[in-house]
Amino acid sequence: MFELTNEQRKCFALPLVLDSWRKIEVKPGNYDNSVVYAYLDGHRIVKIIMVCDVVGSEMYYEYGVDALLSDDDTQLMPKTAKGKAKKLTTSNIENITRTGMALLYNRGVVYVVNSSTNQDYYRSNYEGIKIDNLKDLSDWVEKWCSNTDESDLAEIIEFSQRKKVHKKYCEGDFFRFRFNRELYGYGRILVNYDKMRKEGVEFWDVFFGKPLCVAVYHMVTNRNDLTPAELVNYKMLPSQMIMDNCFYYGECEIIGNLPIDSDEDNYTVHYGHSISVLNPHVFHYQSGKTHAIIPEIIGVKAEYINNSIGWDLEINLPLVLKCVEEKSNDPYWKMMPQWKVEDDLRNPKHRDLLAKIKHRIRVN
Repeated sequence: MFELTNEQRKCFALPLVLDSWRKIEVKPGNYDNSVVYAYLDGHRIVKIIMVCDVVGSEMYYEYGVDALLSDDDTQLMPKTAKGKAKKLTTSNIENITRTGMALLYNRGVVYVVNSSTNQDYYRSNYEGIKIDNLKDLSDWVEKWCSNTDESDLAEIIEFSQRKKVHKKYCEGDFFRFRFNRELYGYGRILVNYDKMRKEGVEFWDVFFGKPLCVAVYHMVTNRNDLTPAELVNYKMLPSQMIMDNCFYYGECEIIGNLPIDSDEDNYTVHYGHSISVLNPHVFHYQSGKTHAIIPEIIGVKAEYINNSIGWDLEINLPLVLKCVEEKSNDPYWKMMPQWKVEDDLRNPKHRDLLAKIKHRIRVN
């Protein structure tokens, strides 16, 4: 069964497995299809490895913990005197706070993450590469390690030693993120709907969590020092909704702020009937800070709410490069998963429909 070697762990700033540690298998639950191993230093769990080699569900997860076991290694001891011991099971293991660096492969995506800060150092979906199974993962790890030089090691070690931070962000902020270890992308926060919610500003609140409308620029570079004054001259990809986590925890680094131009129009569009059961026949339109209530438009379906929100930026390196090459957002609508863009009213296929809705707003 696949497991990183100590030499490979060095390339991800993961703690090495010491000769003095013991490795035990944790009893699986009735519905578990993965094998869980705990590495023990004495009676203290210091590392967890979860592996599943079932085709279609393959995963690998290696991360650090700090949990004390009973003398017979069968129970997790409480952190405080008021706590109670729990059986050493996979479900109880998953509730232990993770520490330090982790390597996660799940659903075709690899994450290299600092569990203590909730920051990702790398995620393969941003690079746009396919990793379909554990064999692919093994090949990817070997390639990553063979391409890791001393500067890469120093950088990831520094990343592993970061402390948790809570960053502030606001509309008009420019941010930087990584496609991979060499290339950076840039974007901008256009609307903070959670702030509008707190201030009582009227909008069609069909979002969960702390939603932000953000956009990524037509920019792929090895420069990490671009300024807002440089970025405003570049075209943007269509904006998207995202939770605030990557900004709050500092993964996407804020690099400056400028006021949003009054003619900015790269906002997500949301149209549909009210989600309230008390008034289901009311129709709403929301884009940026523009909110309108309009009569039903006969012949136009009401399912363009488009309010799904992810944790990650919904972009990848090949997509942005193609948009840069063509100086157009046409590749975005062709290369994005169609289920994500089918009901997006900004999709060129809905151009006439969106114009009809906007005309109704003006008439009202």
